[in-house]
Parts: sequence; C-alpha cells; structure tokens
Amino acid sequence: MKIIKKFLILVLYLIFIIFLMEGVTRLFLKITNNNIDVYRNFSFKREANIFMPDPVLGYKLIPNVSRNAFTSDFQVVYKTNSVGLREKELKDTDKFKIIFLGDSITFGEGVPYGSRFSDLVEKEINNVYAINAGVPGYGIHQMYLWLRDHGMNLKPNLVICFVIPPGLDRVIYTKIDNSPHLLIPEQEKHRENKINSSLNFFKNTSDRLLAKSCLYSVGKVKVKVAQMAFYLKERDRKTWNEISKNGDGGCYKITTNDQKEMVRKESGKIFIDFKNMCDRARVNFLVVNISTEPIPWLGSFLKGHNIEYLDLSGQLSKIPKITFEIDPHYNAAGNRAVADFLRDYILKRYK
Repeated sequence: MKIIKKFLILVLYLIFIIFLMEGVTRLFLKITNNNIDVYRNFSFKREANIFMPDPVLGYKLIPNVSRNAFTSDFQVVYKTNSVGLREKELKDTDKFKIIFLGDSITFGEGVPYGSRFSDLVEKEINNVYAINAGVPGYGIHQMYLWLRDHGMNLKPNLVICFVIPPGLDRVIYTKIDNSPHLLIPEQEKHRENKINSSLNFFKNTSDRLLAKSCLYSVGKVKVKVAQMAFYLKERDRKTWNEISKNGDGGCYKITTNDQKEMVRKESGKIFIDFKNMCDRARVNFLVVNISTEPIPWLGSFLKGHNIEYLDLSGQLSKIPKITFEIDPHYNAAGNRAVADFLRDYILKRYK
C-alpha cells in the first residue's frame, strides 16, 4: 500500500508540475506578446504558411494570422491584417496615401514589421500613410489585378510598383510549359499501408488534442528547431542554388530570345494598363526597379509611354551586405538603403 501511495503522490506531483509549466508558458507568451498560433502552425520550411487560393489572383495572404518563416538567415513572424495584407489595420486618413505593390522584397521577407522600406518611409516623411501590398511570388499582372479590384478602393494618392526581373518574367509563366505558377501546388501524395495509415491517424489525432496545450506546442517547436539547426544552411544553400540555376521556384527560367521578347510585350501591356487606370482616378503612378540588376529595356519603354520610372539598381549595386548571407532578399540594411533613396525622391517629387 505504501508503494501505491508513493506512486500516486508522484503522479499528482508530476501533474502539478505540468500544469504549473503550462501556466508559466501561457504567461510568458502573454508577457512577450507571442502568438500561440505561430507555434501551432509552425513552418519548418523556408516559406511561411500564409497563403490561400484566390480565383482571380491565384493565391493571396490569409487574413488575420500570425505565421513564421524559418531559415538559416532568419526566423521571423509575419502577421496579416483583416484584409490579408502584412500591414496595420487600415483606416481612413487625410494623409498622403501610398500603396506599395511588389513581391517578396516589398513584402519584407525575413525582415520584421517596422523595418521594411515601406515602414521606414511612413515613419520618416510627415503626413505619409503607407499601405504595403507586397505578396511573395507575385508578378506584375497579379499586382495590377489586386490594385484594380482592391487597391483603388483605398483612394491612394500614389501607387508605386516595385519590380525585379523575376516579377516581370512571371507574367508569362502560364504560357511556357503550362506552368502552374498561379496555382498552389498540391502536396505530394504517397501510398500508405494500413499500419502506417493507422499510426499516422493516431499521431495526427494526438497532435490535435495536445496542440491545445501551449507547453506542448512550444516544446515541440523548440525541439525540432534544435534538431534542424545542424543542416539548415545546407538546406538553404541547396534551395537557392537550385533557384539560381533553374529559375523561380527552381522550375521556371526565361532563357530564349522569344521568351524574353514575350516578357517585354506582356509586361509593357500591363504597365500601360496600370498607367491608364491611375490616370482615370487621377492617381500618381511610379515604377521603381529595386533590383541590383538593371532592366535595359524598361526605362526607354516607360519613358516612351510617359510613365514615371526610378531605377535604383545602380545605387543599390554599390552598397555592400544588403542581402542575407544565403537568402538573396534584402536584409534590414538593404531595406534601409531602399528607404533612403525613396524618401529623398518622394520628398522632391511629391511635395
């Protein structure tokens, strides 16, 4: 009986410790303003789990979520607002309203909210209200469609379309090799035997039940992160080498003269549509090259159609260490550099 009594006391003691640690974990998350949603939906891949299908845009950001991105270069949390932008909740204002259109660089991949060039421009120019509508992987065709269907309703004073070479190339991905660029690829499906299927069902059910515990969710992530730390750099180098070799997503690369000509033709149509839509609404429209690579044909084309253009490639290419070590996206210093050039241009051009 004494052994049973000691065992029961030990069990109760362990239960007390677990509940105490659960309470401490919840208190810690509250004090540090960390969202448990991040841990329960933690992405151990390079991409954050923040996308959902859209019938017009192909995909868009999920509204009202906090999700992480996890690489050897950064661990960052992306939080979206109620309209599915990585931005503050929007409000009516009499300030000079600027919409920032772009892809992952404008979105601020790897950079905390508040340190992106759009955030810095808003902070450093009086009477400016910035709306960052950047979405990773977007081509300028998707930027145009978002502006047409959503952005113009916000009544901006200035629309800036930030471009890099892949953002122009993406306009023809649906026209080469039947690319599914505008679709979210289905997860690869593997055949499972009954035993593995039963084990996975049990594991998934257990995870769903245990996920209600903050202690379990946080602990599971911490353990996995520690395990992955040893090969993260190798994974990321392999990923970016593949993208560099084979193009966007490691699958699509513009190589032939015909494809390059198609990019120029289709992109040109979209920029003209941008300009016409903004002119009708009496909204200023500006195209900015924020790549370190020049886009030779773009400046002359835009000038020929009276579209304002700012090419920052020359200035940015001279600044060292503005990207992450492996990931080629701009780090905080890169965003700082873009913001400095933009701030000066906006102050001179739009008084």
